[in-house]
Amino acid sequence: MMERGIKKVMMIHASRSTFILLLLILLKSCSSPELDFERTALIVDRQQIEILTAHELYEYFLTSKPTYRKAIVEKIKTEFQKDSEFPGLLETIDAEIKPDEHLREEVEILKSIDIESIVNSTFQNLVKELPGPDTKVLFIPANPAYKEIYESYGIGIHAITVGEGKIIVSINPTIRNWEQLLPYTLAHEYHHSVWISRNFKTAELTPLEYLILEGRADAFAKRLYPETRHPFLKRLKSDQENTVWNLLKPELRKENSFMNDQLMSGADNIPTGSVYSIGFNIIESFKSNNPHISDLELIDMNPEQVLMLSKYEDVVKER
Repeated sequence: MMERGIKKVMMIHASRSTFILLLLILLKSCSSPELDFERTALIVDRQQIEILTAHELYEYFLTSKPTYRKAIVEKIKTEFQKDSEFPGLLETIDAEIKPDEHLREEVEILKSIDIESIVNSTFQNLVKELPGPDTKVLFIPANPAYKEIYESYGIGIHAITVGEGKIIVSINPTIRNWEQLLPYTLAHEYHHSVWISRNFKTAELTPLEYLILEGRADAFAKRLYPETRHPFLKRLKSDQENTVWNLLKPELRKENSFMNDQLMSGADNIPTGSVYSIGFNIIESFKSNNPHISDLELIDMNPEQVLMLSKYEDVVKER
């Protein structure tokens, strides 16, 4: 009698265990797979350069169609947000993307590109010219919804540096000039990364600090890739530059100035991307007047000193 009772209890326990096991299997099959970025590590002159792509993540997004935030954005923020000096820049990748044929086209083209070779050859140049920290670069498709805007500006790439050694590059490979712009863009963003590793104090830059930050990065990239034509560098005509500079001067040394957003995104009488044109012209004027100062010395100089030695304001007045 007791034996039959023990067997019955054992059968009930086994049935419950089987049910729980089946339930766990079912729940696991219904949840998102634990996908990760594809990762490749390079060593360039003792610096580690880690290349990240997200082909499997985007494939899962295209086929299973979860929310973009859940499938992609949260993964990127987990990878890049911690200890980042400029985490707010991650907001630029927040916009929802549709899992449609336009995104599929971008993903398929990016999968066919030998990103490793491009990054390796580019960083061989960058590290030699400007030693810096170990660097992680993520390559993702750009939001197809922005294609017309990108084409109107003549660019196929958008990139951000969210902190020391943390770069994210969005590419729309259906726009023809992306391949020419990629080494230049990597040089620009790498310069930001090195500057952060050497000089970062606060993410709240004054307009002057912002101009010099972008100008130095563009001048560095342009020196290494002189044949690359970045459309924002010569975006302003002389009269436009004078107008923007006069609007800018009262805000030049203010923290939390509204002018930073306007210099990037544009406003009345301030064309989009003015920060690049004016910043680049300040540094070009500086280099013309101080040819003995290298990029490695320039990266550590105070923006006030850079502006003064550039004599940029004299150049503007003469126009």
